[in-house]
Amino acid sequence: MTLKKLFYWFWSTLVLGGVTAVVLAFVLEAMAGQKMFGDITKQLLLSLTLAAVAELGFFAYLVFNFLAKGLIRHKLGYDVTMLVLTVIILGNLVYLNTVKFSGESFWLHLLIPFIILLTALIVAKLKEKWTNASAYIPTLFFMVVATILEAIPSINSKAGEIPLLIIFHSVVVLLVCNAWQILQLHRWLKPTAKPQQTTSA
Repeated sequence: MTLKKLFYWFWSTLVLGGVTAVVLAFVLEAMAGQKMFGDITKQLLLSLTLAAVAELGFFAYLVFNFLAKGLIRHKLGYDVTMLVLTVIILGNLVYLNTVKFSGESFWLHLLIPFIILLTALIVAKLKEKWTNASAYIPTLFFMVVATILEAIPSINSKAGEIPLLIIFHSVVVLLVCNAWQILQLHRWLKPTAKPQQTTSA
């Protein structure tokens, strides 16, 4: 990855996260009929924070993926490990909601793991279509595991229960940023074609 592409990755993800967060906050506040995200300055700070968290999560995934492939050299073993970890993390999120919430609130909060899984399946299918079949499981792993870990401060806040719409807002912004990064990764890593030199006769 060249310095130019690295610069583009950083700023494009920040801008995408910022725009998504502000637009989504406006829509959710209109639906709820009340202010939940503060003024535009607070919304921008929140959006940039979420985008930066997504970038850190993506970098951590790249390092983890590099180490995992070095330790587990067999493709089947690697895929099985990724799937097991994905199921465990997703299962823990469902269990967390089962313990923390009950009744109607419980079913509403189960929308969060469902949205994460559905988005991950769609993004993984796109990644497979745009690259190759071997990219499906790593993409699924990243979209599920990275998004859940990045969203933990919102999902299980020590400050008390956070309204569902705010959790939904954070998760969607993280999903958008993560989807953008993983779907563009093969383009960013693609070597830049060098211009052909012409020889004079």
